[in-house]
Amino acid sequence: MSRARLTTGSRLHFGLLGWGPHVRRQFGGVGLMIESPGLELTAEPADRAEAVGPLAGRVAELLDRLGPAIRPVRVEVLRAPDEHVGLGVGTQLSLAVTRLALAASGVGPPTVEELARLSGRGRRSGVGLHGFARGGLIVDGGRAGADDAPPLVARHGFPAEWSVLVVRPPAAPAGRHGGEEVAAFAELPPMPERTSERLCRLVLMDLLSAVATRDLPSFGAAVSEIQRVVGSAFAPAQGGVYSSPQSEAIVADMGRLGLVGAGQSSWGPSLYAFGTLDGDARRDVAARLLDRHGLTPSAVHWTRARNVGAEMTSPT
Repeated sequence: MSRARLTTGSRLHFGLLGWGPHVRRQFGGVGLMIESPGLELTAEPADRAEAVGPLAGRVAELLDRLGPAIRPVRVEVLRAPDEHVGLGVGTQLSLAVTRLALAASGVGPPTVEELARLSGRGRRSGVGLHGFARGGLIVDGGRAGADDAPPLVARHGFPAEWSVLVVRPPAAPAGRHGGEEVAAFAELPPMPERTSERLCRLVLMDLLSAVATRDLPSFGAAVSEIQRVVGSAFAPAQGGVYSSPQSEAIVADMGRLGLVGAGQSSWGPSLYAFGTLDGDARRDVAARLLDRHGLTPSAVHWTRARNVGAEMTSPT
C-alpha cells in the first residue's frame, strides 16, 4: 500500500462495572463512540520512521514501540483533539497508528486482540478498543488477567435521532492518565460486590434495553444512575461525584435545559448529555450554557453517535 488514510471518532465512557479482589474480571465498562471530535491520520512507507502533525510526539513513541513489527513509515496526524480530556484520544490514536503502520507494511487487517497487544491499549477499559473496531454503544466484560484484552459482550447501534452534546469545562483539571491513573486505582477501595451487581443490572436491564427499544427517557435515567453510582465510587480520588464543582453545576444545568443522561466521561473533564432537540433548540441550549458557565464557543458542541468502526481508505 502506497498511502492510507484513517478516520475514527472519540469515546464517551459512562462507567466501570467493578474492581477489587472479589471480582474475577476487573473493571468492565460501558460507553459510546461519537463522530466529533474525531481523528484523521495518513501513513505511507518511508526511508525512516517519521511522525508529523498534532500529537507527533505520541505517534513517534508508538512507532518506536512497534519497532521491527513494521517497515519504516511516515505518519501524519491531520486532525486530533487534545489528550487526557476524557474522550479516549490516546486509545484511538494508538490503535489508528498501529493499524496504519501495519497496512503500510503490507500486513493484513489485525484482530482486535492483536491491535490491543501491539498498541498496548485495552489494559483497563475495552470500550475504546471495540469502539475503534465496530463503533456504536459498547459493553466490555473486563479483563481476566493483566495481558488480556477485555472481551466485547454487547454492541448496539445507537439511534441516529438521539443527538449528543459534549461540553469541556475549561477550568476543570485534566483527566488522570498513565501512572497517575494506576496510582489512583491502587488507592481506591474495592467496589462493593452489591454495587457492581447493581451496575450490571442497570446496564443490561435498563440501558441496553432502552437503546434497543429507542426509549430515550429510560436511557437517560439509566446513564444518570450509572454516573451517580460510579462517581460515588471514584469520589475518594477526584473529590466528588464529578471532577470539579463546575462540572457538577454544568451537569445539573443540562438536565434543567431538557437534556437527559448528563454525566462525565471517564475522569473528565469532558461532559455529555443526550436529546432530540431541533437545530434552533440545540443552539439555544449551547448559548445558555456558554452564558451561564463562562464557556468558550469551542467548549460546547453537538455531535452524534458513530455507529461504524475506524474507516481506512487509499486517497488518490
